[in-house]
Amino acid sequence: MIERQLFKGGVLSLISGVALWLPFQDSQFFFLTWVALIPFLLFLVGKPTWKITLLGHILMTLVYLGGVLYWIPQVLVLYGNFGWAMALAVFGVMLMVLSLFLLPFSLLTRWTAGKSMVLALGCAPGFWLLTELCRNYFLLNGFPWALLGYSQYPYLRIIQIADISGVYLISVLLVGANSAFVGALRLKSFKPLVVFAIPFLLANLYGVFRVNGWQPEEGPTLNVALVQPNIELSRDQEYYAMKYYEALPEYYRRAVEAGAEWVIFPEAPNPFLYQEDFYFRTFWERQVNDQGAYLLFNTTWVDRDPSLRYFNSALLLGPTGQEAYRYDKSHLVPFGEYVPFQDWLGILFEPLVQGVGGYSPGEGLQLGNITDTRFATLICYEGIFPELSRRFISQGAQMFVNITNDSWYVRSTAPRQHLEMALFRAIETRKPFLRCANSGYSAAIDYLGRSSQEMGLFEEGILMTQVAGNSYRSIYSYIGDWMNIMIVVGTVILAFAGRGRKSVKKKGR
Repeated sequence: MIERQLFKGGVLSLISGVALWLPFQDSQFFFLTWVALIPFLLFLVGKPTWKITLLGHILMTLVYLGGVLYWIPQVLVLYGNFGWAMALAVFGVMLMVLSLFLLPFSLLTRWTAGKSMVLALGCAPGFWLLTELCRNYFLLNGFPWALLGYSQYPYLRIIQIADISGVYLISVLLVGANSAFVGALRLKSFKPLVVFAIPFLLANLYGVFRVNGWQPEEGPTLNVALVQPNIELSRDQEYYAMKYYEALPEYYRRAVEAGAEWVIFPEAPNPFLYQEDFYFRTFWERQVNDQGAYLLFNTTWVDRDPSLRYFNSALLLGPTGQEAYRYDKSHLVPFGEYVPFQDWLGILFEPLVQGVGGYSPGEGLQLGNITDTRFATLICYEGIFPELSRRFISQGAQMFVNITNDSWYVRSTAPRQHLEMALFRAIETRKPFLRCANSGYSAAIDYLGRSSQEMGLFEEGILMTQVAGNSYRSIYSYIGDWMNIMIVVGTVILAFAGRGRKSVKKKGR
């Protein structure tokens, strides 16, 4: 009996893991997320033993997240000086940690199912939301990669609800769909599907309104050039000198000749320290002064007072070549830009941060201003954190620029996944979003999350676009995650109250 339950649980967990992974591998499978959790939910409401529940959970999450993040071991080998055995071991540990953060969903759903299947299915969306919030806020500076809602980026109407409560609200709707299908199967009734149809239709109607019947009042239009130079990693000084003194100046001149008022370079390997390298600084001051267009670029900024600190920074030069704005990256990448718990983990992970590690987080969220348009810069990884974008909006940002270097991910699905997450920052804040990537994907994204212009992976060139900021404030930019927190708290209260009522009824009998 135990063996049969174990085999059945393993098969159901495996099917769900694969179905959750595929939409992140190829966007044409986005529809699978609406049914991907059905096998795993059937497994949980079947009330397996706690040991089998745990084993099923581990299998499902390892397949789901392992499939999405398969590119990490290769990054560790190519750029972290790890052997394949060590890289796979570190990847395995990472997946187990992520699995722990998803564990509340499985345990709480199984625990609630022990008293009521209907209650468990009703609470499942809130339990899943809890795990996604935990992944965003509580995992070594957060790692909200591959949240369920991100899989729906091709479904333009449904993703518009992200401006109410973020990408998390789409995840809640997705898990709700899976619960409704399981309820219909187990109860042999269409009632659960009818109940789910109400929020589903409302969400689609809201999306139709946003896409077809609404437009924010926009400011002045800017002609912008996004430069994708495809600067390689780990090359010699001569190579970088050629890129920064020949290739990039040529791109800048061509962009200005094409009508660009503002040229944006991506985050990229740059051994030249702008404020300390006199020749590099004066060279670019002359270039910008001669051409007369704004230039935003990435550099390492050094602060020697009161102690030596390095910042991953974005610097804006005005039309006369003067420094007009600087933003120091505030949300750093663990094991890439700094080593968390340095005393404990520094020895093990030190190879990962050679050349890029040792950064300090910036202390403020500065806004830039071009022709009365206030913009915020998100550097690389910062584009996947909704709360950071909301903080910029509260300071008056009217548009976003995301400069990033995804060359680390080589030719994997990671750069595409990174772009798809950026789309949701545009929807959540209702702001245009310019994404300038070193090796792709560079894109111009509007306030509806539509990528109207795009440059492919490892292509090289200039993407010319027009953009206009706006001062509209979305619901999510005002209330943040309070609605999500209320959903989680309400779900937990409902689960405990449901168990209590059931227990009292049994005692009364």
